[in-house]
Amino acid sequence: MRKRFSEGSPIASTVVTGDDFGELEHTFQAFLAPDSVKLHTPAPTGSFDISQLSGLRIPGIDPGGLSVYELTLDSDVVLQGEETPDAYTVVVTLGGRSQVRIDGEIVPSRHVVTGPETRFQTTYDHPDILLLRMGKQLIADTMRERLGEAPTSTLRFDPLITSSMDQWLTLLHTFSETAASGLFDRSPLAASHFEKLLLHGLLDTQPHSMSGNLAEERSRPKSTAVRRAMTYCEEHAAEPVSIGELAMAARTSVRALQMAFRTELGLTPLEYLRRIRLDHVHHDLLAIAQGRAEGTVTDVALRWGFTHLGRFSGLYRDAYGKLPSETARLTA
Repeated sequence: MRKRFSEGSPIASTVVTGDDFGELEHTFQAFLAPDSVKLHTPAPTGSFDISQLSGLRIPGIDPGGLSVYELTLDSDVVLQGEETPDAYTVVVTLGGRSQVRIDGEIVPSRHVVTGPETRFQTTYDHPDILLLRMGKQLIADTMRERLGEAPTSTLRFDPLITSSMDQWLTLLHTFSETAASGLFDRSPLAASHFEKLLLHGLLDTQPHSMSGNLAEERSRPKSTAVRRAMTYCEEHAAEPVSIGELAMAARTSVRALQMAFRTELGLTPLEYLRRIRLDHVHHDLLAIAQGRAEGTVTDVALRWGFTHLGRFSGLYRDAYGKLPSETARLTA
């Protein structure tokens, strides 16, 4: 059995291992739409191993989170099923052979992306695979960060991953190795930054139904003063920041900066700063929910400068569609 990460890893945990392919089918039913899953083994011999390298340590999918798994099969297997309504999966075939049909059509690539309720059939021949699982809500939240508003429809990725994604695939491999080393458990902040890098890289480089919206967002011109103020907000989000300090950092007047933000972003400078802080709060609460950090909603709110807890809860609910306490107990 080829196990590249889990053997000797301080953090990788075994989800299922052995040679009982009925148990393997049951495991896939915990991750996918259960009634749709069928596993066929032309010659039911050999063995398998699924190990979790990062993310929530429970079967299935965290709608607001991200997890990485390693799957090795010393056998030939045909798997068909349907993705759940709340998840995306990037399937990267590192070794062995695979052929994938998505919604009935062959995808001519070793690497694919499936989205909510995507139907697939995959033929595997002794593969070594990385699986990146992402919650639908996480993708929607990331798009909201980029566009300033929540998407009105479910994002759909092009299932075919081409050679243009090679750098991103290298990034995913590095993330997997780092997660298996245990570093992310010792540094949740590093894990959070790396996860954001993975998400934004995927959304920017893999074609999807909202690629045009992101292209428009990237091409929208921003003045030097606005860019300076945005950078200052991101670098000093955990500190008290006044509009005067932002204007000094942007090297312009308060009034000119306010007008520029309104024109270019549709926000005031302090509204932009609040959005950055809410994003930090959201990721800290997810870390608590996933067991990667400790603390309370109050601790996190105060850490990022929200002293009026009632108003903070309302702002968070407006941004994420749920109360901060609901995010913090996501795994309960």
